Amino acid sequence: MKAEFFYRNPLKKGEPKPAFGVKEPDPDRPDHKGFMKEVFNAREEDHSLTESGFILLNHKSSITDFYDDKEVTEIYYDEMANLVKKQTGAAQVFIVSHITRNEAEAAEGKRLGAHRLVHNDFTPNFKQTIQPLLDENGSNPSRITVYNLWRRFDEDGMDAPFALCDSRTVSEKELIPTDLFNYGKEEEKTETLADENGFTVEIYQSMNSDNHKWYFYPKMNRDEVVMFKTYDSNENPFMPTLHSAFDDLSCDSKVSPRESIEVRAICLFD
Repeated sequence: MKAEFFYRNPLKKGEPKPAFGVKEPDPDRPDHKGFMKEVFNAREEDHSLTESGFILLNHKSSITDFYDDKEVTEIYYDEMANLVKKQTGAAQVFIVSHITRNEAEAAEGKRLGAHRLVHNDFTPNFKQTIQPLLDENGSNPSRITVYNLWRRFDEDGMDAPFALCDSRTVSEKELIPTDLFNYGKEEEKTETLADENGFTVEIYQSMNSDNHKWYFYPKMNRDEVVMFKTYDSNENPFMPTLHSAFDDLSCDSKVSPRESIEVRAICLFD
């Protein structure tokens, strides 16, 4: 299918480094432009964390209410840490935050909705961000990776699908380092790294590239999880798994609004 993806405009000469989180974003998104892209059915191909940067996992959670932050932090974090350990063989896995999104509540200003800008959560500078956690645990890992785990739990699994760009089709020339301020404040529940004011992390936005190849998993259900890599200290250069929500124009307007939860897993290897 064809869908519109919103990419960052190229930086103008002398334009400062982009930033989010300092002021309210302009809803008209003047710094971004939509491009129509083919989105391929990921269920029809084999993917891996080491090549395309993402996989689909089957996992039945014991969580009954993904909006219950206490239940999520006390139970779901352990579930996801164990799932990631099984997939990666990491010595330690830390689940550091989660975001629960709801399209219907977002329309009422009550909660975050689907994020429709092409991005990756981290850049190679993530090592500096994670250093306090390493110091706290006396860790000197041989490798650090971060994986995001995304699950939708609405009834139909069709509204505002989640797309991932094959990391092999991404290059450094289109990536735009961007400061994200107040990360972990209010809309996210961050246990390890943030104080009440959040913290600053560098993310990647991306300019458009005709080489980008996009995929999605149609009709995901609450017993499926997309796991994708957002940082790897062993990769030089690090090529991220760009991702974004998109609107499926063929989707019936009567389907259930998208509801989803995402956690981030920091993996330390001996």
